[in-house]
Amino acid sequence: MLSTENCQDDAAKLSEVEAEMLSTDLQDWIVTEAYLEKTFRFKNFYETMGFVNAVAWMANQQDHHPDLDVSYSRCRVRWNTHSANGVSRNDFICAARSDALHKKS
Repeated sequence: MLSTENCQDDAAKLSEVEAEMLSTDLQDWIVTEAYLEKTFRFKNFYETMGFVNAVAWMANQQDHHPDLDVSYSRCRVRWNTHSANGVSRNDFICAARSDALHKKS
């Protein structure tokens, strides 16, 4: 289960086949060669910021940080691995963890 895994140092870029296999564990994520992206929606700004802070805490713990686009009732999260120049398993781990945090909010 991806959401229980931890990010690894020196994660390699995934092949298209590897990324496709892992994408079956995620729901509603846009999966490209360069990034994983999903927009999460909330009732209000308070809930949005609660989620943003939870993602920030998780990302810091995993030492893997997303690009976030935040507005009143939504947050777009984009994961990629700069050092791998694309998408790695770490991105899928953090995407799954983001989904788990959204379910708690």
